[in-house]
Amino acid sequence: MFFSCKNDNKNMNVNVSIENFKKGNVYLQKISDSTLINVDSIFVTNETPIILSYDIKSPELFYLYLDGSSIDKRIEFFAEKGNININTSLEKFNSDFSVNGSSSDSVYRDYLKVIRKFNNNSLDLIELSFKLSKNNLKDSLKIVQKNIEALNKRQYLFNLNYAVNNGDSFISPLIAINEFSQSSKVVLDTIRSSMSEEVLASKYGKMFEAIRKKKLKWVKFFN
Repeated sequence: MFFSCKNDNKNMNVNVSIENFKKGNVYLQKISDSTLINVDSIFVTNETPIILSYDIKSPELFYLYLDGSSIDKRIEFFAEKGNININTSLEKFNSDFSVNGSSSDSVYRDYLKVIRKFNNNSLDLIELSFKLSKNNLKDSLKIVQKNIEALNKRQYLFNLNYAVNNGDSFISPLIAINEFSQSSKVVLDTIRSSMSEEVLASKYGKMFEAIRKKKLKWVKFFN
């Protein structure tokens, strides 16, 4: 599915610079009804300026996709109204890039940096546990398993604190949706109480509120 959005009435412009990219299609994408769709595109030849536009209602995740490559070339970024600049290269398209002009994306990048550290530590511990299990080192395995549980608890608390402490950021409801949809009403209410009215009225804010209200109905039903 494709929608052309190239006109001056759009409230978000994404200016893209891709070093060593000479020819091909560049797409602006987003999730709609659980489906990744194209909302704008441009065919690039040599020095063609890459400007993609969309009429965004509230900050949300968008994707910049580079066609014509055997490698997955997609950059995820937190989009918002205004001019956003993305700088990257053909060789390291989605591994070494910068996003400027979106305060929501800056908060999102800080969050992802910590999450990557948690994930890397978790993978290291899981790999170690496999080796210990293979060599039947039960005592050492128990210690590693406790370390994994402790790491999971720290990550849970980090997610919760980040969502609560950044209640005026549009990333807060996204974290709540991804990490706490199955949590208790108390946890959901705690996160909601920290959110600004503007955040609650956003796309992710409304999605989170729907989850919270469903949980509230469920609690009332069993009480």
